[in-house]
Amino acid sequence: MARPRKPTAALELKGSFKKDPQRKSARQNEPRPSAPVGAAPKLFDADERKLWDELAGYGFWLTDADRLMLEIAVKLMVLFRKSALDGGGISKLIGALAKLGFSPTDRSKVQAPGAKEPEADPFADFK
Repeated sequence: MARPRKPTAALELKGSFKKDPQRKSARQNEPRPSAPVGAAPKLFDADERKLWDELAGYGFWLTDADRLMLEIAVKLMVLFRKSALDGGGISKLIGALAKLGFSPTDRSKVQAPGAKEPEADPFADFK
């Protein structure tokens, strides 16, 4: 299995493009989400809209590009809360939530816009 492609933002932060500028030019036309996830789809019922708002609130990093995956996650989560999912359905729900960054491992990979910068370490010079 091939290694997953690293996000452009992660490569930028690591300085990978300074070492290999051609790598950045290959990603020049990559889409860049620019808007928040927005309101729930109009076809959702009241329970689904409420869950959309809940997940969008937890996932402050979600953008308009995440709407389709969030829609799937909401539909599955509604069924989960009604105890209407079997083991396979629960696995699909966990996978959808993980792709959106809701598992601890996947959340560590999220490059969230507006995330707080870590405070400067006053002892960094002594390390």
